[in-house]
Amino acid sequence: MKVLITGMTGFIGRYLAESLIGEVNEVIGTGYRERERQLLPTRLRKVPLHILDMRDRTMVEKIVESVRPDCIYHLAGQAYVIPSYRDPVTTFEANVLGTIYLLEAVRRSCPRASVALACSGSEYGIPRKLPISEDHPLEAVSPYGVSKAAQDLLAHQYHASHGLNTFRLRLFGTTGPGKVGDAPNDFASQIARAEANGGRGVVQTGDLSTARDISDVRDIVRAMQLVVRRGEPGEAYNLGHGAPVRVREVLDQLLALSTASLKVVSVPERMRPSDEPILYPDTTKVKKLGWKPQIPLNQTLADILDFWRKNPDFGA
Repeated sequence: MKVLITGMTGFIGRYLAESLIGEVNEVIGTGYRERERQLLPTRLRKVPLHILDMRDRTMVEKIVESVRPDCIYHLAGQAYVIPSYRDPVTTFEANVLGTIYLLEAVRRSCPRASVALACSGSEYGIPRKLPISEDHPLEAVSPYGVSKAAQDLLAHQYHASHGLNTFRLRLFGTTGPGKVGDAPNDFASQIARAEANGGRGVVQTGDLSTARDISDVRDIVRAMQLVVRRGEPGEAYNLGHGAPVRVREVLDQLLALSTASLKVVSVPERMRPSDEPILYPDTTKVKKLGWKPQIPLNQTLADILDFWRKNPDFGA
């Protein structure tokens, strides 16, 4: 089997590619910038990598036509909520137009390929009921969430209209060592920096009162592959731990792993204009395929802090 991973140089893409090597015949990846190659672990340095901006329709079509993969994991795009408020246009161009370009290229060049799209729990918005099942209305409250809902519905439409084997993976909070920009890694990197600078410092935060579903990326990439192997094309699958954790609790657990003397300060630039107070999924559907999370949160957080102690300049 030949697998194409768009956004392989990104956080989930790196873990997914490492998981697939040795399991499939060939892995090919894309990355947004040439310098992202340096983020790849040694094991992935020999994986063929195409530099690709998803907004470039011609290049998307060229890569899909030349690779003709049996399976595509579409992870590329603008992946953060706060930047989507600052620049919703680029968010939509990358996430929505990029997905149309990809699905059109698949329809023309490799219509039998499986296409798993990394959608998001942010599509649901402020939940009407908890836990959130896949039939909950899509009522996103951020430009990022709306762009992912559009991506999700495009996958549904291309399955219904053209028979493409799409799988809509609604990922909730996915974290792990080496992610840049989420709360656990943001907190851990600040703690590690303070430890290296004499054991004193400040941890800047946003809203600590919200509660999120938090899963380890190593569990999530297993779920993604399982859905492609055993799931139903055209269907949506919630991928997550299935239980909420307060962001404050995440910070407290990380602080407890350190001997540094740290002051916690909430700053306006880390606040979102609108935010879901609590999000966590009903994961019954994916569990029926045989998946369950294996890595506990305390282990994930310990691994994250250890990563930043060893790699303080990662992603800089």
